[in-house]
Amino acid sequence: MQEMDKTGYGRGRFSRSMMAILLSGIVLPLGVMPSLAVAQEFGSTSKVESVTQTWEEIGEGWVEFGNLPYIAHVTLILLISIILAAAIAYHPSTRRKASNITEFEQPKTFLMYAMVGALIAQLVQTNSSMALVIFGIGGLLRFRTVVGEAKDTGRVILVTVVGLCCGLKIFVAAVLATLIGWVLIWYLESQNAGRIVVKGLKDSDILAAAETYRGILGEAGCAVIRERKNLTKGRVTFIVKTPPELDAEALEEAFANVPEEQRGVVDWEIS
Repeated sequence: MQEMDKTGYGRGRFSRSMMAILLSGIVLPLGVMPSLAVAQEFGSTSKVESVTQTWEEIGEGWVEFGNLPYIAHVTLILLISIILAAAIAYHPSTRRKASNITEFEQPKTFLMYAMVGALIAQLVQTNSSMALVIFGIGGLLRFRTVVGEAKDTGRVILVTVVGLCCGLKIFVAAVLATLIGWVLIWYLESQNAGRIVVKGLKDSDILAAAETYRGILGEAGCAVIRERKNLTKGRVTFIVKTPPELDAEALEEAFANVPEEQRGVVDWEIS
């Protein structure tokens, strides 16, 4: 009897333990499931809100393309800056005194920097703290970056400021500056200047030789802007405006076919 009691007691304790485990397996999930459901719902809501906020941030700068007065405002600012800069860059007094390619190329630099200044003003007006950033970038480009001529520096600064506008979601100014800048560069680079120096001419034939070389340049589509004769050195210098489709090989061949009594040594440079 004593052994049966012990066995019965052991079986009862085992049964109660199993019942407690089963109840725990049922009750605990029921208690945890509402919390998981709430957490999942909160996570889904947060995720949806995050995605929605991201799309709103992406479209934040693009909605301004529906604001036609603002587009017209930025366009006029950029165009007026170019027009006013052109009045200074192409001043008749300075154009008459230009005697080399660098001086004839200066207006390209002036126009590009004028548009860059107008774009920077729009950028700083939107976010005044960008003034120091642009100042630092300008110093970095000026002293630490080799970008070639001054007009090339203007293009580098322009694309840098356009990138800053994109980073600040000022897409209207960035797109308009890119379009107007593209047209401006295309126009300016289609107006190339050249310098042709004819050396070793005889004093008696220098006037006739100058007329012959001027005719060759005209047939090649070049417009003579300035002509300078040096009778003592037997030299004629032409500053010309060259077309973008100038055939350099054909021009050299024409120079080589000049009559011997008028032929000189030609040294020429096209921007």
